[in-house]
Amino acid sequence: MQTILVLALDGVMDSSLAITLDTLRAAQAFAQRRDTPARIRVVVAGHHATVTTGGGLRLSADTTFKKMMAGKTRPDWILVPGLGWNSDAEITSRFAGRDAVEAMALLQTMDKRGVKIGASCSAVFLLAGTGLLDERAATMTWWLASNFRRRYPAVRLDEARMLVRDGSYLTAGSAFAQLDLVLAVVAETMGASIAHLCSHYLLIDQRPSQALYMIQEHVRSSDPVVVAAERWIDANLASPISVSALSSKLAVSPKTLARRIEQATGASPVKLIQRRRLMRARHLIETTTLSVEAIAAKVGYQDGTSLRKLVKREFGITPGALR
Repeated sequence: MQTILVLALDGVMDSSLAITLDTLRAAQAFAQRRDTPARIRVVVAGHHATVTTGGGLRLSADTTFKKMMAGKTRPDWILVPGLGWNSDAEITSRFAGRDAVEAMALLQTMDKRGVKIGASCSAVFLLAGTGLLDERAATMTWWLASNFRRRYPAVRLDEARMLVRDGSYLTAGSAFAQLDLVLAVVAETMGASIAHLCSHYLLIDQRPSQALYMIQEHVRSSDPVVVAAERWIDANLASPISVSALSSKLAVSPKTLARRIEQATGASPVKLIQRRRLMRARHLIETTTLSVEAIAAKVGYQDGTSLRKLVKREFGITPGALR
């Protein structure tokens, strides 16, 4: 039997915690219906014996962080649901809390014991704060990505992806991506068929990317050079845009431009240009009756076929499905 330890800090998002527990219970129920003994044991750990969620609900924990640290128990997985940290000031304040400090110490200890760790949404800040994600690929909620990059430049963040696995670490995007994370753990611990049943039972759609949900205004950088680059790109989407022309317009060297765009967005200048084109294309697809060919011309692509392929690759959905 494998043990899954769920870390529930005070202020945990009710939905993310409930998704975790309900999906694991559903998996156990499907296993029992198949006359297969439940192969997982779910343990909830809190800083104190009682956890208060972000919505004010009170949950009795099975154990505490200190007991897990002091004991010799080695769970197979640790899952950290979303924490509801929405601003830089709130993240800084919560990191100073004793529960967050103990939770990070517990994650570091369990990592040394070979335990696999999964986190979603703002909980990825907590995992990154341990240093365990340094030089590793990860994802997290897209609208906090710029903040995350400033804090953890050593993490290879790709916020467009819904789920990223690198070694023994599994990270997921925004709050409800916790569902994808837990299903991945169910597949590993109880089998792909049980995870498939859970997916159908819970009516889970296939969401390979967060890019579809990125709102243009929210992903703008605070770096004035990058903001100016985005504005110039948006004003010239129908024309060919080269990195050298862009850097010349902004009066910076191509190397400086690339560095500042990379620091702010995690993308290269070429990728940023493509991203702006695709965001405009998506907006036109959703809000106009223009053909894909006409939209392609407006955003700088040679033909509709190229645009269709890029929309499918980046958003995980066809242009027709966006309408």
